[in-house]
Amino acid sequence: MVREGQRGGSGRKKTDTSKLIPDLKARQFALSKRRNTLFRMAGVLATITGAQVAVVVVLPASARGKEYAFGSPSVDAVLQRLPSSSAGNAAALPVAEEDDAARVSALRQELEDIKGLVTAEGARIKAVEAGVKRAKVAAGTNKWWEADVSKLGAAELPDFEAALRQIRDAAQRQAAEKNGTATRF
Repeated sequence: MVREGQRGGSGRKKTDTSKLIPDLKARQFALSKRRNTLFRMAGVLATITGAQVAVVVVLPASARGKEYAFGSPSVDAVLQRLPSSSAGNAAALPVAEEDDAARVSALRQELEDIKGLVTAEGARIKAVEAGVKRAKVAAGTNKWWEADVSKLGAAELPDFEAALRQIRDAAQRQAAEKNGTATRF
């Protein structure tokens, strides 16, 4: 039921989706509104089915001739799998799968290398912390900056020096803010 003083309807124009939109600007606007949804749906399709998907949108020259593309894993990877008319296509599918397998294998190896580096850095940090703790105990203090430097090893000294530099820089900034000038220690 329509109340008095109100128009009927949902407030949106209904467009016939089976016809070309006659106005060029309206067509471009419709594409800009629908393109991301199209690409998102293609991504969802690729994710839930494991299929390789490519969507290419090419606008006519009258609409500035722009191209938009989406591919999972990439547009090139999907297009390489398509049969080409100029070359025999018997080996196209296995080559693409071998390339994908080689890339995945290389990425897995890179991931394992990075995990090893992270583990090594974690062990190094723990060793530095243990060295600083030993130096604090030797100096009889609880403050790490008062640690006995002679008790630190070669691995701990660069980190200790960097921490001291940070304290110095913070002190310089506070002194400069207090005095209104830049002071150098």
